Amino acid sequence: MSERILNRRRSPVHRTRRRPRFSYATPIIVTAVLGLSAIGWVLTWDEPAPPSAETASAAAAPSVPERPPTARFATVGGIDLHLPIDPSAITALAFHQASGEDAQTMTSLVPDMPADEAAPEMVAARMAEAAADSDIWGGVCLRLWRSGRGGEPDTAADVGAAPGTDVYAPVTGTVVEVRPYLLYEKHDDIQIHIRPDGAEDLDVVLIHVTDASVEAGDRVAGGVTRIAAVRQMSAVIESQLAGYTGDGGDHVHMQINTAPAPGELGATGGS
Repeated sequence: MSERILNRRRSPVHRTRRRPRFSYATPIIVTAVLGLSAIGWVLTWDEPAPPSAETASAAAAPSVPERPPTARFATVGGIDLHLPIDPSAITALAFHQASGEDAQTMTSLVPDMPADEAAPEMVAARMAEAAADSDIWGGVCLRLWRSGRGGEPDTAADVGAAPGTDVYAPVTGTVVEVRPYLLYEKHDDIQIHIRPDGAEDLDVVLIHVTDASVEAGDRVAGGVTRIAAVRQMSAVIESQLAGYTGDGGDHVHMQINTAPAPGELGATGGS
């Protein structure tokens, strides 16, 4: 009997296989842990914060101008006129009579240079002294008379500079037109017309320029935005300004006309 019992114990048929320890509760626990983790992630997730007032203000602020504005030298109709040439490059500033009847009177912000001191070397010295930046230009102006023209010499301004010198918008506003024309009906030139902000009835006109870098519809900032370069007119015409600068007298001519009807912008009629 004992032998049968012993043999039965040794028989492989009666060996008990060990099952892996597994519980149906395990998937439930894992699912619960993952669910709680997901809920915690959602609760701790930071949404992007709305922009602050300072951030929104900074984004809306205009970009810083690439250069400080040139100094003011005159006014017309309550509008400030900035020098169209950088002060360090000006050879002379001269007011004279415009040829057109629509030209407006400019009020100079700088003193007149005495007529007996208006020799080229004296003018050059005064221009050099005035090269420093300031709100109102520290230079002086000449008063030139043009034969055959009436009125006072304050309706046009010639700002002397070497050919190729950058020309800047004298006012803040919108470019109305940029067009080529023939000066005195035979010399190539370009006109630039600008409508100043706050003065829809005025037309700021510049001539004796080349390499225009603006077109109709462009916005310009007074004394900041480059619009063209000084054209070398001394090769084809004799400039009155040459008698005071000691060179060819090249310059940019500007005047402020009463704004005509759209599409009827006229030339300045002279230099």
